[in-house]
Parts: sequence; structure tokens; C-alpha cells
Amino acid sequence: MGLMAVLFMPISIDGITVKILPPGLGRVNLYELQLSGIEFYENIIMTVPFGFFIKKVFPKFPLILLAILGILIGSSFESMQYVLSHHFLIDRTSDINDVISNATGVVIGGMMAMIYNFLSKDN
Repeated sequence: MGLMAVLFMPISIDGITVKILPPGLGRVNLYELQLSGIEFYENIIMTVPFGFFIKKVFPKFPLILLAILGILIGSSFESMQYVLSHHFLIDRTSDINDVISNATGVVIGGMMAMIYNFLSKDN
């Protein structure tokens, strides 16, 4: 429920403050890559549990398919933000940087699950 509030509510969180966004259509960023900063890392952290859970439940799931799934998860988040921005004026930006950071988080979570599974076998 908290994840939905962060993703689909008209709020902006920059790591320090939370702002309520005024009604608007938002914008789409498909070209300006900004692969660093607090928002980029927050999106990675937000999706690590997805990758961990998927790899924990399906340990034989290949990492490359997990990366593709991460891209699909990030794309679906951003597509939903786009649709909601245009139908309910929530003024959220659909951003390629978010798709990349979400996919990265899913892969990191999957790698963490692989390490966890490897270390737990020895015990």
C-alpha cells in the first residue's frame, strides 16, 4: 500500500522533503539520462525486494530474464504514472531513468537472493 502511495499519488519526495504536487499532466522524459542522485538510488532501493522475492521463490530463474522482468516492472510503473497523470491530473513524470533504476534494483535483489541461497546452503 505504501509503494502505491509513493508511485501513484500526487506527491514528490526528494529525499529530504515531501511536496504535494498541483494538478497537471506531468511530463515524459525518454532522453535525458541522469543515472545518479538521491531519486535514482531511492528507486533502486524500492525495487530490490521484488528481485529478492522472485529469485528466492524461483531460484533457477535466470538473471538475464530477471533483468528483462525488471525493465517490464519499471515500464509498467512509469506507464501507470503516465495514464494516471492524464486521467486524474496527478502530475507525475514518466522517466526513463526510473525504468533503468527499477530494473537495476530488481537485478540487485536477485543477486542478493543468489548470495543468500549460496551462503545458506553451507550451513
